[in-house]
Amino acid sequence: MSSILNIINNPAPDDTFNRKKLAKQSLIEFCATTVFIYFGTLSAISTGTKLGDGTGIGQDVARIMPIAFTFGITIMCLAYSIGHITGGHMNPGVSFLMFLHRQISFTKMIFYWMAQFSGSIVASALVWGSTSNLGEVSYGGGSNSDGASLMYPNTPFLLGSTTLNDKISVGNGFLLETMGSFFFYFVISQTALDERGIAKSKFPAIPIGFSLVVVHICLIPFTGCGVNPARTFGPAVMTCMVASANGVAGDCEAAIGDFWWIYYVGPLMAALLVVEVSSLMHWDVEGIATMVSSAEQQGDMDAGNKMLNYDAAKHEDDFDDEEEGVVLECDHHQQQQQMSRKKVNKNEEEVLLYAANAEDCDVGHRGAVIGNSSASPSY
Repeated sequence: MSSILNIINNPAPDDTFNRKKLAKQSLIEFCATTVFIYFGTLSAISTGTKLGDGTGIGQDVARIMPIAFTFGITIMCLAYSIGHITGGHMNPGVSFLMFLHRQISFTKMIFYWMAQFSGSIVASALVWGSTSNLGEVSYGGGSNSDGASLMYPNTPFLLGSTTLNDKISVGNGFLLETMGSFFFYFVISQTALDERGIAKSKFPAIPIGFSLVVVHICLIPFTGCGVNPARTFGPAVMTCMVASANGVAGDCEAAIGDFWWIYYVGPLMAALLVVEVSSLMHWDVEGIATMVSSAEQQGDMDAGNKMLNYDAAKHEDDFDDEEEGVVLECDHHQQQQQMSRKKVNKNEEEVLLYAANAEDCDVGHRGAVIGNSSASPSY
């Protein structure tokens, strides 16, 4: 239920708006998945040829260990190589896990799935191209034109396909694949996503790689160890294609069988279980997260109040400054008016003084004229 609620309550990340980036990441996932499955399944063929004396029978420690470490070290190296670009999934089950954790959107998960399943087919085609001549080598079981016995005359060791041990039931195989996937995905979830652990460091790929080694050591004798739908899909499809082209149906039936679904349902079921367990592990039983959230909200409210008070004080200061500016401007205008009035008064005084002087000059002139007139003789 937690996974479903997580999908409902948390929106998917907007990681598909840049189509060029999505295409680049999908192409990188395709290439990485191709490399991973090529070397992993090739180790199953090489160890069967060299360590099993060509029979492929008796999966002893000498054969299991190289296969397990090949898968584990390859996934670790590739995670370091592309993890910072695509997340380093190379596994549809891991992509489904990231979707449930709301790390990627549904659309991106579908693009990754197409890249991963396509890469697995290409990887198996490359494995067949690299080992097809082994069909001419004597193995045991079947025969070629020379009468030499062959185990798989068309696809050596079924190209590393995952097959169920005939001594255990399909239910046993389903439980094994589910538990192996659960352990592998749980390590991924807690080391690559949980920031309280080593997710922020540069080392999540190391425990992820070694967890895959452990799972392979335990599951190879029983199911061949899938824990990755793409790892099962490519070899099975390519084996059936080659067998069909050569008219041999036995290889396809051996690679698929009635147990095929455990390699797909098991990992997806494990991803759901990992999300449920992770939610339980992150359950805040002490209310610390609530207290922190409340403190953060209170801090945000205090910060908001301080900001409001600051803005109010700033506006008040601005208003005071504007009011003071208006007052100063008014005083300046009043001073200019007073100066203008003084200048006008001064000009008026100068005009009046000039007029008085002019009048005095006229009076003096008239007096002089009168005096001159009385002093001069009359003829």
